[in-house]
Amino acid sequence: MTDLLSTPRLPVNLSDMAVDTKQRIQRLQDLKKSGQAGKGSKAEMGNVCRQMESLFIHHLLKEMRATIHKSGFISGGRAEEIYTSMMDAEMAINISNRGGIGLSEMLLQQLAGRSSQISERESDESE
Repeated sequence: MTDLLSTPRLPVNLSDMAVDTKQRIQRLQDLKKSGQAGKGSKAEMGNVCRQMESLFIHHLLKEMRATIHKSGFISGGRAEEIYTSMMDAEMAINISNRGGIGLSEMLLQQLAGRSSQISERESDESE
C-alpha cells in the first residue's frame, strides 16, 4: 500500500497539457481541411500558440533552475521541488499570457501562412 503523503501530485499536469495542445492543433487542422475554419478557430489557434509558448518557457525555467548549485545546507527536500515546479509552471503561463518571448506570435504567423498556402492550393485544385 502506498502512502498518499509520499506521492504528491501537481495540480498542473504538463504532460496532459502537451497532449491537449496536440489534440487542439489536430482539431484545428481538421477544421481547416473541412473548410469550417473561421474567426473562432483563429482565436483558438492563438490560444494554442500561447499554451505552446508557456510549455517552452516552463521547460526553459526548469532547465535554468537545474543549473543552480544547491549547497544542501538548507534543503526543502521534495516539498521544495514540488513548490518550485508549480511556481515555474504558473510563472510560464503568466509570462506567456502577458506577451511572452514572441514565440506564440511566430507560431501564429507560421500557421497562418501555412493555412493560406493550403487554401490557395485547394482553390487551385478545385478549378
